[in-house]
Amino acid sequence: MKKLKYILYTVCLLVINSCSIDNVEPQEQLLEDTVITDESSAINVLNRIYNSTIRSGFYGETNGAFDLGISGLISVSGTTMRPEGTPFGMIPYFENNVPVDDNSISTLYRDMYFAINLSNFFIELVERGDANVSDTRKNELLAEARCMRGLAYFNLLRVFGQFYDLNSSFGTVVYTDPLRGNTEFPRSSVQETYNLILDDLQFASANANGGREHYYASAITAQALLARVQLYMGDYTNAATNALAVINNTDGYMLDPSYANVFNERWGAETLLASFVNTETEGTQGGLFAFDTQAPTTTFIDLADAQDGVLTDGSADFTTGYDPRFTFGFVQTTHPLFGKYPLGVGFTDPGNTAKILRMGEVYLIYAEAEARRSGGVLANALTRLNEVRARAGVMPKLLTDQATLLKDIREEKILELYAEVGENWFDLVRYSQLGDIDVSTLKPSITSVDQLIFPIPADALTGNSLLIPNP
Repeated sequence: MKKLKYILYTVCLLVINSCSIDNVEPQEQLLEDTVITDESSAINVLNRIYNSTIRSGFYGETNGAFDLGISGLISVSGTTMRPEGTPFGMIPYFENNVPVDDNSISTLYRDMYFAINLSNFFIELVERGDANVSDTRKNELLAEARCMRGLAYFNLLRVFGQFYDLNSSFGTVVYTDPLRGNTEFPRSSVQETYNLILDDLQFASANANGGREHYYASAITAQALLARVQLYMGDYTNAATNALAVINNTDGYMLDPSYANVFNERWGAETLLASFVNTETEGTQGGLFAFDTQAPTTTFIDLADAQDGVLTDGSADFTTGYDPRFTFGFVQTTHPLFGKYPLGVGFTDPGNTAKILRMGEVYLIYAEAEARRSGGVLANALTRLNEVRARAGVMPKLLTDQATLLKDIREEKILELYAEVGENWFDLVRYSQLGDIDVSTLKPSITSVDQLIFPIPADALTGNSLLIPNP
């Protein structure tokens, strides 16, 4: 069995020739001390960190093998999507009964800790001065690595930890020094895990470059991720402040006027961060991210049907009477996939990306945080919500009270973000723990709070005697 004490793979020497972001290395390799000698070699390793973090067991593309990843599987854990056809292991997720030996959670755990350990090596060597760059450039390089490390820890926390309870002891295994031998660690608390994530993302937002291609992290990317994390933590004032700053950015990120254009462009203006894919240069390693084994639930269909103000007027083929975003996703003419993945999975297709974070979500992060924060202005929250709805071509929501507004925001995130990277599931968990919804009523297969997080993988428990399993 793979053992966590080795952080999942033996450390090997990487001989660096050239590595671009479209060169996906086997993950059985890690960084050794002598790798970084200048800026070029540092960038080579940094590109491996990107590939290890955002082309991974979370986002659905691992070494060119077709894999939905956890973000795809948890789409069926909630109320939005259901398995269809050959569901590739989705049934346990749909039934909210994932076993400890599930391969997908094991892959996610392995991939995120690989990315974390690779980041730790990089950070140690660059801080030591091995890249031979100015202090400013050193901090820019460190900012990108720390942004990816913070994202990896956040992914682990919200899948395997009680991320909704800052007082919980069920956080993640946290370490910042690179592992070179057999080492075991206990779990850190949720608050301790968040502390590291916040520290990484705050450093990244203060030091990262701007004007990057959108498959790299920029200062605005890090600030947007920070707003998402703060929303999860219940730090609504800072979440609203950071989300609003991202909305008002001067780096060219914007809410695209066309919803369809967001997905027809892999790294367009709305995309804050997406995986790099390119079948021309990668062959079988590129373009495999897609959903074709899921369908909308009755709950989701009814929600989309109601957006024109008339329930039950939606057509059986989903072409009329629905929120245009729903129709866009489920009526296709070119590929047998969701319309959100129009760029194909064949060798002659450009390749789909995983939209890890985009501006549509940031508007809704602001709306929720502003609606929840002490002293928040509900009208301001409603304005941002309705800007997203106006782009979609649906009628604006009216302001009644906070509870209704929060319900509208959660449902808007379903309509806006379905079948992307799992936010609908995490929203279901958060809203239930905040007392806004009864999750067992919405999803009867969830009968215990313990089902709101996933089991620590069996091989991780075998390899780390200090690791306490989830309840």
